[in-house]
Amino acid sequence: MQKPKVSEEENAEIRYRGIIDKRNELNDQAREFADARDTLNNERRDIVEDIKDLRDERDAIVKKMRHHKKLRNQHQDRAKALIEQKKGKRKGIHKDLDRDIDTIRADAKMLELKQETTVLTIEEENELLKNLKKQYTEIKRLESIMGEQDAILSEVKDVDEKITLLFKMADEEHAKVVEFSKQSNEIHDRITLMSKSISHLISEANKNHDSYVKTKERADQFHQKANEMRDKIMTARNLKRDEIRESRQLISQQNKAVRMALTDEKKLEAAADDALETLLKKGKLEIR
Repeated sequence: MQKPKVSEEENAEIRYRGIIDKRNELNDQAREFADARDTLNNERRDIVEDIKDLRDERDAIVKKMRHHKKLRNQHQDRAKALIEQKKGKRKGIHKDLDRDIDTIRADAKMLELKQETTVLTIEEENELLKNLKKQYTEIKRLESIMGEQDAILSEVKDVDEKITLLFKMADEEHAKVVEFSKQSNEIHDRITLMSKSISHLISEANKNHDSYVKTKERADQFHQKANEMRDKIMTARNLKRDEIRESRQLISQQNKAVRMALTDEKKLEAAADDALETLLKKGKLEIR
């Protein structure tokens, strides 16, 4: 069976609908690209906020680390100062002072024994007593020095204990510095990875945006084409309506003329011929 012939107007309607469908398809694709772009941008913004929070956390940790590093350095500096102070106190210390006192005492005992067991002249005994007095004077001097040295050594012992305590405190602060430094580095590594992720998201979002722009431009082209096609169809429809209206007016006029010329066959025949000629002269509207 032969398919019914499609008019130019129907053909134009089919082409117009096809253009509209293509425009809508491209707009749907553009919306998909825009949605993907917006999703990526939202994800990027969320990561940026997470990075900001991590940076705040890292800065707080670094602040603590610097505080404990300052304390560590202070303890170490105080310990070093005490070491120098201890060195200064040890200068002039007579390590063999006990032995020297014992030696002088032994010499004094020998002089005393000599005085008791030996017959001496007055001059010799005076000389002996003089030497003995010098020995006892030296013993008192050395004993006085020994007392001072004992006090100094006691102070040095206290300084040693303080130095040990300060270095222990410095070690404790250093352990905290190491721990906070480790935490800070871990957060920094996380920020670095997230920053790389942001770069990837930006790249993908830009690709989707470019695709959106290109697809939207194509959709706009089809939209423009659809508008032009619609204008042509509307123009053709208006021309056709005008033509039909004009034809109806001619027929009405002819009927009127026929009624007036019913008594005149020749007038009726001429009127019919004129109406037919008028209709045949009307051309068809061509739609492209």
